[in-house]
Amino acid sequence: MRMFSLRVPHLHRGGPHPRLGALRALLWPLAGAAVLLYLTIAAGGGIEPGEAEVATVAACALAVLWAAHAWRRLWDDERRS
Repeated sequence: MRMFSLRVPHLHRGGPHPRLGALRALLWPLAGAAVLLYLTIAAGGGIEPGEAEVATVAACALAVLWAAHAWRRLWDDERRS
């Protein structure tokens, strides 16, 4: 019996797919901007977090992913030093 595997391209800069690396580099600032936009609108009273459950959950999920990404980058930079 033969097993099949899925090959996913590496998404780091300078790799075989530089456009994917650039897209990935653009994704994190956009995620951070979306979280900050949500927090700004919620603080201004434009959104009630209890009434906009989907937006609140999406903003929280993006915030956790954004923080994890930032922490991983700091950890990788420290490890390389």
